[in-house]
Amino acid sequence: MVIASMTVKVLSDVLDSNRNSFNLIRLVAALSVLVSHSYSMQTGLKASEPLSNLTNFSLGQHAVNAFFVISGLTLAQSLVRTPDLVQFAKARCLRIGPGLFAYGAIFAFVAGPFLTSLRTIDYFTDAHTWFYPVAVMVEFAKATPPPHIFSGVLLSEVVNNPLWTIKYEILAYIGLAILFRLGLFHKTSALILSVAVVLGTLVIVGPAPDIGPVLLNHAARYEFCFLLGVAAHHFSARLPVSPWLLGISAAFAYLSAGSILEGCAYMVLVGHLVLVAGARDYLFLTSFTRKTDLSYGVYIYGWPVQQSLVQIVPGIGVESLIVLSLAVVPLIATASWNLVEKPALRLKHVKTKWLLSRFQPLKAN
Repeated sequence: MVIASMTVKVLSDVLDSNRNSFNLIRLVAALSVLVSHSYSMQTGLKASEPLSNLTNFSLGQHAVNAFFVISGLTLAQSLVRTPDLVQFAKARCLRIGPGLFAYGAIFAFVAGPFLTSLRTIDYFTDAHTWFYPVAVMVEFAKATPPPHIFSGVLLSEVVNNPLWTIKYEILAYIGLAILFRLGLFHKTSALILSVAVVLGTLVIVGPAPDIGPVLLNHAARYEFCFLLGVAAHHFSARLPVSPWLLGISAAFAYLSAGSILEGCAYMVLVGHLVLVAGARDYLFLTSFTRKTDLSYGVYIYGWPVQQSLVQIVPGIGVESLIVLSLAVVPLIATASWNLVEKPALRLKHVKTKWLLSRFQPLKAN
């Protein structure tokens, strides 16, 4: 008697396909951050954000964990396709830098004059106005903003709080590059050891986002999520993406409630959900987001747009803020993608030697 075997789709079946939806899932996560922040902007309390009282993380924090899982997955794939650290570093700089500088310039010189409580002449004679586009590329959320911005809202003069996660993203890039440079990128034992070390650090310092040594906690948390994505790529040929298996991760999170593993369990659950959802094809949405990546634009413009709405429309409710944010921010992100980010990314295909040759003196004929 012949028993028919059922083929189970694994992650490697979709990674190289034009029909995976990881860009779409990343965009959904970015939009989820907008929804989550709409609550804390009204109360000033992170605890007011959705899911805060049910899980170790708020909706926005779960979404950021998802960002890092997808980043680890896609960057591991990028290094396999193009095993060149110079090209890797160049691509990462072009992905982060130009969009961030453009945001800083637009905010300081276009939006800022309408959002400050200062006179225009005083605003433009303050050095922080002029330095902001460069400062935000170096100091991220800690960059001193133009003066007296958002002075009339609850979170006064907090201009772009979410940018603080960029430094941890860069740290994850460096860690991946070191593994690659040492020849450990393809070693299963090295990857398992890396995950174990980070997991152990999380258990020691506390997996919740705001307890223990905060900097070490954040570094370990995001590195763990990033390494989950790297591990998913490493084991992609054996990693099933069936939605039925999500029950295992959900049960792990449920049974870990109240233990030192609860936060880590939720990171695993979110990572698993990202892989399963990203392995699906959502037709037009999948096709559109593969060609138009709005997630970064939503990430860098979301907070200042929401703060602007709170200032411009006094007394705006949470629901109205969510609706307006979801309507306005993607439009700005589309402009950022088409006018800044996409043109900048084209430069990664330009050879460095060719660029340098443009600056060499012409030889006499």
